[in-house]
Amino acid sequence: MRSQIGEMAYNLAGLRIVSDFPLSWLPLCSNDAAEEHEVAIRRSDVPKALSSVVAELPNAQYNGNELLLVSPEAGRFLLRGGSEILIDPAPSLDYGELRSYLLGTAFGALCHQRGILPLHSSVIERADGCVAFVGPKGAGKSTLAAALASRGHQVLADDVCFLRVDDKGGIRTWPGLSRIRLWQDTLTALGCGGPEVERELGGDNKYLIPTASPRTPSAPRRLRGVYQLHTTLNGGGASVDRIQGAKAIEVLVQNVYRLNLAACMGYKPAAFAACAATAINVPVFQFSRPFGFNLLQEGVEFLEDHWRAIG
Repeated sequence: MRSQIGEMAYNLAGLRIVSDFPLSWLPLCSNDAAEEHEVAIRRSDVPKALSSVVAELPNAQYNGNELLLVSPEAGRFLLRGGSEILIDPAPSLDYGELRSYLLGTAFGALCHQRGILPLHSSVIERADGCVAFVGPKGAGKSTLAAALASRGHQVLADDVCFLRVDDKGGIRTWPGLSRIRLWQDTLTALGCGGPEVERELGGDNKYLIPTASPRTPSAPRRLRGVYQLHTTLNGGGASVDRIQGAKAIEVLVQNVYRLNLAACMGYKPAAFAACAATAINVPVFQFSRPFGFNLLQEGVEFLEDHWRAIG
């Protein structure tokens, strides 16, 4: 029996999602996929507070099964058991704000409920899988992804990717949203403008640039490497150094998306275990490259050479 809660079905993080709201940047499922959806996103009344709260953060409450998230710009979001997101939009709703919060914070929290690790990273496809770039805000993850895209590489995710540990210890990664977020100066320097570019809301001078949809967007890729981005100063060249042991785990834990919400719901140990499994099974590197748009190409070419060397 076909689901009646939404007319559109999408793929994200290996999940079939039906939604009352249009979800730009996501690949559509066939109509048949909506019959066996795994996540439902519905417009509904949502309470202003939960009863029997066991954990609380600013703008978040958890009662052991339900997570209430409040965004003044987007509205109230109620997550139930990793399978449902109810949305009570803000009175002065802008769809861009709702979409951004839903596909960011709300969906990241839902992934923690389902045992999927959302990693704050950009991901590039390789012939044998994919590689992820992590680092703090401003490290250049999106800039590097855009530069690699300009050389013909497929961008699988920008901002957040979704990891699972398979039965054999392999780390599988699913494509994320089909767009890159770039600052105005980066957009200009890389020549990424065009009629489909959309300015992001929220005060940041960032723009959303569509990327080519990957082949088989619902299929996982094997994660082959993680690169922590580091900028060299004083004229230093590009280099790659292996990070191992506890330091590799720390790199991954530092880049878990919405780890505070995972901790609020009691899922921080699961996130840590997934990071440990990833560090054991996937090589983690520090990728240092020179600062400046005029030197970006040098770093990209060095990175491509490193991929060829490690196979």
